[in-house]
Amino acid sequence: MLTNTMPEQFDLPLGGGPETTGHVELFKSYGRFETYFQDAVRMRVVTYCDSPEFILELFDRVESLEQLEVVVGDVADYRERLIDKPELADRLEQLKRDDKLVIYLCETKEVHSKLYLIEYSAESDDSEGTNGTEGSQQTFEWTESDSATSDGQTDRDESEDTTETETVRPATAIVGSPNLSSNAWTRQANTGVVFETTTDTSLWGDFIDLYEEHRSYNNEGPFLDDLTERLERTSDDRAEVVSLYTEGKVKTRDEVSELHGRLDQRIESEVDEVDLVLGDETELSEGAEEEIDEQQHESGDDESEAAAENLDPGDESESRINLSLLGHSDDAIEALSRMTDYDASLSGDSLTATPQAVQQYKRDVYEVPTMRVQRTHTGDDNPVEFGRALSFHADGQVYRVGRSLPDDPDVVDTALSDLEGYFETVDKYGNCNDADAVKAHMAEALLWMFWAPFANRDAAFYDQYGIDLDKALPNLYIYGESDAGKGTFAQFALSMISGGRVVNPVDADEVGKRKVRGMRSANTAFPVVVDDITKDTVNRLDTFRNYWGNWTPEASFPLFAFISNDKRPDEWFRNRSKILHFNVNFDTSYKGEAEVNRLIEQDNPLFLWFTHEILTRELALSNDDDALRTARAVMLEFYKYANRDVPEWFPRRPAEQKHDAGRDRWFDLLAREDITTEDQGDRLRVSFPEEMSTDTYTYARDPPTVARVERRGRDLLIKSPDEFLDWLGEPPAGVELDGRLSEETGTETSESEDGGGMLGRVRGLFS
Repeated sequence: MLTNTMPEQFDLPLGGGPETTGHVELFKSYGRFETYFQDAVRMRVVTYCDSPEFILELFDRVESLEQLEVVVGDVADYRERLIDKPELADRLEQLKRDDKLVIYLCETKEVHSKLYLIEYSAESDDSEGTNGTEGSQQTFEWTESDSATSDGQTDRDESEDTTETETVRPATAIVGSPNLSSNAWTRQANTGVVFETTTDTSLWGDFIDLYEEHRSYNNEGPFLDDLTERLERTSDDRAEVVSLYTEGKVKTRDEVSELHGRLDQRIESEVDEVDLVLGDETELSEGAEEEIDEQQHESGDDESEAAAENLDPGDESESRINLSLLGHSDDAIEALSRMTDYDASLSGDSLTATPQAVQQYKRDVYEVPTMRVQRTHTGDDNPVEFGRALSFHADGQVYRVGRSLPDDPDVVDTALSDLEGYFETVDKYGNCNDADAVKAHMAEALLWMFWAPFANRDAAFYDQYGIDLDKALPNLYIYGESDAGKGTFAQFALSMISGGRVVNPVDADEVGKRKVRGMRSANTAFPVVVDDITKDTVNRLDTFRNYWGNWTPEASFPLFAFISNDKRPDEWFRNRSKILHFNVNFDTSYKGEAEVNRLIEQDNPLFLWFTHEILTRELALSNDDDALRTARAVMLEFYKYANRDVPEWFPRRPAEQKHDAGRDRWFDLLAREDITTEDQGDRLRVSFPEEMSTDTYTYARDPPTVARVERRGRDLLIKSPDEFLDWLGEPPAGVELDGRLSEETGTETSESEDGGGMLGRVRGLFS
């Protein structure tokens, strides 16, 4: 008899006893094996392999099945079986949510056991399970009375199935070779030992212990718990969340990313860091400068340039990086083998390269340089801590980015004046309706470019609070006419954050899902600026739905800035992005082009000061979702330090909120006589005339997604009125409120009255 200690072997005595019968059966077909599932209400299974599809089919075929637990022994990561199968994942999670299905994985041991514990309805007759023509049976009987233990008790106290209130059910236990799968049965025969008993016997209790022993090999909890948690924590559409879940693994760092990170750390440890010097692409060490002086004195000025070149600290003869590849997959090694095109060598399990070779390889393959906030490893409780230094790999060396504010405020004043000169080109050469709005959107875009290299630091902070990183760390989408200065802005911003070493954005023709996924392996936080991309291309990049899903604090992921002539992309991308509009058209003139080029090429240390200031500030949760809140504060302090007036157009809050063309468009819409509006309490309805039916698409995209605007024929339903009215804000001059509000209240609504002053007044626009 089985005991609670779960021995590796136990005897199986044959002989009399009517309570439990057993037999050995040769299952010649899966159909014969499945006859034991008929009328089952609960099943607990240990199987070496199965398939998610088969589990769903089992629920469809066995209509009586109420609960199924499966311990899967051949995999520790079941997720791979759901990749690109969102409908399958959705059904499995729903069964789990309904307490019908639990899947356990064996992370600590590979399990080849097969065990089936099947309970039937107390009223069912499972005699059909022992009949049939496709099985060969050898019958035997249990020797002891299976309804009684050795001490005469009828129930085992330890068994979870012997509580006073639990119904005693007919049950079958099968131990043998069949897996919970219909695969390969045409080529296989399987044998099983079949016990027919009830749930109140000691034998059944022992089998329950055996099942739970196998279940103990699971450490991480039921499979799909992470998906259930994600669904409960978000307001996103269920189908969208499930689709993201089936795209890839969660919280695992890929090997190529890890190897790139180790390479960058080796470079930073082997190469002396130097301060980034604007306008000077190399900064020689003190010893190198002395040696050049000696050579100049001995050989004359003609040879000085050659000597300096030979003593370049980035010269590959100065340092070579060795990286062990032992234990890494062939695919990861193959990815790094491309580095051999850049004067690197791959021998056995070792890669040898120069800093220059690694940097050139990254620039060519990923099109952006390495830029990352340095980290230190502190221990298990807090394994990674972000430091106070920003490293920038270029020119064969490692630049230290960051500098405290100079003692002379006039130097800061000059830098701010030069920066404002770029934005003032809107006044000089731009044609627009609202110059301040254009400059605010441009300044907002530059703030984003300054902030983007530090997004991984923010990610580590937000992640500990369970905040959705994909929405807390927005990408950037800039749109406008073809001559709106978008490409010029990209060059200006890239030059500022790289000290003039990066100017050109990435070609949109090179960007696709594979490119976006690959950028996560580059180990860089330098923003990827993509010029001249179409809205449709962005909409197809659904990798951004869960871009930060496999991020870890050791990794550095870049944010993306997309520049387009098309208007705003689909809603899912807008939820993860800052959308800015360069609503201007610049005159094409040689004079204007020359001035802009001068501004791009000038050396401005603002980003160096910005880096120092932002890395010396402690992160804190704010009362809003403004990702650039700290960046604004830093820039405003620069103005204060320089005793310089802050321009009226400077975005003290998100520019897309203060200067929103869509909001003005909506006020114009609500003022039209052919538009019908209705306040339905929990929602607002806006009805368009037939000739404006196609315009509903444009107006539906204008409000923020939290307003939940839904198109329904020629109507727009606003399902979150307060959020929508909050977005509208105060009516502009000349917009009259509907008379219904004043008739109800008698006076203008105050801020303290129910409905909120501003919201109440604006709600009056709806009759």
